[in-house]
Amino acid sequence: MLLAVIKVFGRGHGAGVRSATERPDSDTAAPSADLSESLPDVPARDFSALVRAEIDFVWRQLRRLGLSRADADDATQQVFMVASRRRSELVVGKERSFLYGTAVRVAANVRRSLQRRREVAEPSVESPLDAASPDAPLPDELVERRRARALLDALLEQLPAELARVLVLAEVEQLTLAAIAELEGIPAGTAASRLRRARAAFRELLERHPASAERSEP
Repeated sequence: MLLAVIKVFGRGHGAGVRSATERPDSDTAAPSADLSESLPDVPARDFSALVRAEIDFVWRQLRRLGLSRADADDATQQVFMVASRRRSELVVGKERSFLYGTAVRVAANVRRSLQRRREVAEPSVESPLDAASPDAPLPDELVERRRARALLDALLEQLPAELARVLVLAEVEQLTLAAIAELEGIPAGTAASRLRRARAAFRELLERHPASAERSEP
């Protein structure tokens, strides 16, 4: 059932959000073409290394910031194109912080330009990598995952943006408070406070969601 996938956070580091997130695949998470080919002024080796290291992280953030898979694909390319144009501002060891901040701004711009709410429904086709795997989930499990992801996104959308972001960074990305504080550009104490509030708010939203009734089923 759905609540077996998304659970109210228990003790310790939350396990509820993590299990509901989708895995990006080669057809959606990464741009279809090597961006270094369209940006000849960027050393291909350096740029490709940056893409390989951070593209999945950027894509996941864009998805959880409310973009559809297709919009996240396009926005991912935008993020790395911005990084290329402003490569002189990149600080060694701080590239992820730059990409994260850029992703937050790009996602906001995309949502404003669309002038519509993001689509909650997921595509009916799962990752080709999952389909090809001998351990590929059964159709019923795929449907359950899609429902879980839709619920996760719906609940995150109801949280204040600053709380949703730290929740995703902690529960999905499994980042430390220090890393979250660095990405958000806030003190560690503020990050800890936001994360506590985010977890409490998420639990409350989930408890109020109609799907929570499933927990009482035998």
